Amino acid sequence: MAGRNSPFDPRMMVKILLYGYATGIRSSRKIAKKLQEDVAFRVLAAGNFPAHRTIAEFRQLHLKEFEALFVQAVQLAQEIGLLKLGTLAIDGSKVEANASKHKAMSYGRMKEEEQRLGEEIRKLLEQAAAVDAEE
Repeated sequence: MAGRNSPFDPRMMVKILLYGYATGIRSSRKIAKKLQEDVAFRVLAAGNFPAHRTIAEFRQLHLKEFEALFVQAVQLAQEIGLLKLGTLAIDGSKVEANASKHKAMSYGRMKEEEQRLGEEIRKLLEQAAAVDAEE
């Protein structure tokens, strides 16, 4: 089911936004441009080419849900070791788990980390909105 102002599948929109943010592309205009020229974006968008305004409106309309989903994606990437020093690598490799007592987090520490991640993502989304406003 598409969003109120978008004829595009919300799952596709979420995929291109998450991938854009994970690769350092936060501007709706730049994401729309990547949809035209980058194979990875084209695959994620399934050959659809939403305009930058559609991308920006989708993000604004679903900001709270997108923020929560982004926090979960970053936490998952961090838990499985894909996230280091602000870089998120997306890969389909199967990796054997390596549980370590030294790397385990207490519930309190986990909640603090979740709060910190939420704040970082909130700032990232604010930067993206500011870039869109400038453009």
